[in-house]
Amino acid sequence: VSPRLAAAATTMSVARYPVVPWETTGRTAVVQLVPALSRERHKGQAGRIGVLGGSVEYTGAPYYAAASALRCGADLAWVFTADAAATAIKCYSPELIVLPVYATSNDDDEISRSLVDATAPWIDRLHCLVIGPGLGRRAGVLDGVAAVLEGTREREDLPIIVDADGLFLVSKRPDLVAGRPNVVLTPNAAEYRRLREAVVVPDDDDDDRGVEPPEVAEAKDLARLCRRLGGVTIVKKGLVDLISDGDTVLAVDTPSSPKRCGGIGDILAGSAATLAAWATFRKGDFAGVNDHPGKSPVVWAAYAACVLAKKAAYRAFLKHKRATLAPDVLAEVGPAFDLMCPLNLLGDDNGDDEGDDEGDDS
Repeated sequence: VSPRLAAAATTMSVARYPVVPWETTGRTAVVQLVPALSRERHKGQAGRIGVLGGSVEYTGAPYYAAASALRCGADLAWVFTADAAATAIKCYSPELIVLPVYATSNDDDEISRSLVDATAPWIDRLHCLVIGPGLGRRAGVLDGVAAVLEGTREREDLPIIVDADGLFLVSKRPDLVAGRPNVVLTPNAAEYRRLREAVVVPDDDDDDRGVEPPEVAEAKDLARLCRRLGGVTIVKKGLVDLISDGDTVLAVDTPSSPKRCGGIGDILAGSAATLAAWATFRKGDFAGVNDHPGKSPVVWAAYAACVLAKKAAYRAFLKHKRATLAPDVLAEVGPAFDLMCPLNLLGDDNGDDEGDDEGDDS
C-alpha cells in the first residue's frame, strides 16, 4: 500500500465512530460464520442466492450483485429480471441462472402478476434473496416486488437484502419490512434520508442531545431507526459504514477507493447475501465476541460485507487508479475475502449440514 494513500486513509477515519477493528474483534466474529469447504459437499450447500432486479435501463446492477455473491463463496446465483434485460445479463456471465419473470410490453397489472407467479417457485430453494439492484420504479414491478416481500414474511430463515430501488419501495411501504430481523437494508446517504423521513424517527430525549459529537448522534439515530422498524438491520453506507439492528452499532472505516464508480454498492449487496446466508446456517452456533455487545450473526455478516467491499475497492484502486471500474472491484472480491478469512478445507464434512444436504442439479 502506498504510504501516501495509507496516510490519507488514516486522516479520513473518524475516531468517535464505534469502529470495530477487523484484525481483532471483527475477524474473531466473522470467521465463525464462514463454512469450511469439503470435497464431500454438494452443489448449492455453500449458498443459493437470488437477485430480483434489473430492467431495460439497468442490466449491470443485478449482474454485479449476483456475481459478487458467487465470488464471495456462494455456489449458485439466480437473477429474476425483465425479459428485456435477461439476454444482456446472460451474456455477461455463463455462471448466472437468468430468468425473465415479466414482459416489459405488458400492462402494470399483468407485470405484477407475472413477476410474483414466475418468482414464487424458486423462492423456497434460496438461502438469501437480494431485492432492488437495477429494479427500476415502474408501478407494476414495485407492486409485484411488494407482493414477493409479503409472501416471504413467514420465511424467517431467508435473509433478504434490500438495496437501490428496493429501498425506494420500502420508503413508500415501511410495513413491508417492519418487524423482520432477517431483513438487511443497505441505503446510501440519500436513501437513508428518504427512509428516515418515511418512518418518522423521533428525536432523542437524551440530555446530551446537541452537545454530543455528531458521530455519536449519527450512530444513535441509526439505532433508533432500526428499533422503529422493529429490529431490521441497516447498513448506512458512507466514508464510514455504520451497521445496526437497534441493539448495537458497528462502524467500518476500512479504506476504500476514492474513485467512486457505479456498481460498488451492488457488489456489497451481493457479498452481504452470501454472508447473511452463512450467518443463518450458523445462527444456533454463533458465539459472538466476548468483549463486544453485538450478538446477531446477521449484523456481523453485514459488517463483513462492508469490510470486504471496501478492501476489494481499495485493492482495485491501487492497480487502476482513476480508471477503476466495477469489474476491477469484482475481480478483487475473491482475493480480498481469502485474505480476510483464509480457506479452511475439510477432508469430509463431519456431518455438518450448512444449507441442506440436497444436491442441486440445475
